[in-house]
Amino acid sequence: MVISRWQGTSRNEHSFEVSGEYHILAIALQPSQLSLQLGPKLFPRQEIVPGMIQITPPGLPARAVYSQPYDTLHLHIPNMLLMECFEWSHGKWPRDGVALRDPLHARDVLLQKLGTTLTSIDDLPNGRLFADFLSLAIITHLLGLYGEASPSRTRRTIALSKWRLKRVVEFIETHLDTPVALADLAGSAGLSSMHFAAQFRAATGIRPHEYLLRRRIARAQTMLATTDMPIVELALTVGFSSQAHFTVVFKRLSGLTPLRWRRVHFVRS
Repeated sequence: MVISRWQGTSRNEHSFEVSGEYHILAIALQPSQLSLQLGPKLFPRQEIVPGMIQITPPGLPARAVYSQPYDTLHLHIPNMLLMECFEWSHGKWPRDGVALRDPLHARDVLLQKLGTTLTSIDDLPNGRLFADFLSLAIITHLLGLYGEASPSRTRRTIALSKWRLKRVVEFIETHLDTPVALADLAGSAGLSSMHFAAQFRAATGIRPHEYLLRRRIARAQTMLATTDMPIVELALTVGFSSQAHFTVVFKRLSGLTPLRWRRVHFVRS
């Protein structure tokens, strides 16, 4: 998710169009006044108070003209991320996709607090991880209040071709010990992140990140059974940033903690 911030002290105009597969959430951080055009609809001289939000859906041109000082946070939320969060919270994949309806200047105090916190964590230890947690909290909150099913799609997602899938699997196997982002996997397949994620899921039945985690845990199980490497060191070796995260994922996928799994499966030479 990309985050941007608009700030100004005099009359300023911002024009944009959501041309990709993502929504833009605007959160006002200070009082202001603007005229807003969303597609053919014009909303002149809107009084803005902190905590007001507005959601621009994909494909809609928008134009905002501020007549007073302003400070607005914008979150660019990929539709694929919306669908993944929907699956995490509802236990099923949204077959027809998910959209966010625009509450049009409704005030949401929780989103204001979360957004304000996002702007102040750059210098904190583990700030990026904290930002990820806040972003997921924001998206989950949005889905609960403003989420709705997208219009049914007649076009079926094409599965990732065998040769692309082979390249991705090989890339994963050679990078199990290093951080890997969705963009890295998509790049190995020669696709954009959005198209890659959908095609990978169509080919394998699981999300790319879940596949990566399963391969890391499989490598960890082999090492637990054949070496006496300390678990904290082993966790780093298979690409996890901490033993705690490694333990949580390992137990979710194997049913046992790493220590208990080693006790059951360790092969003595």
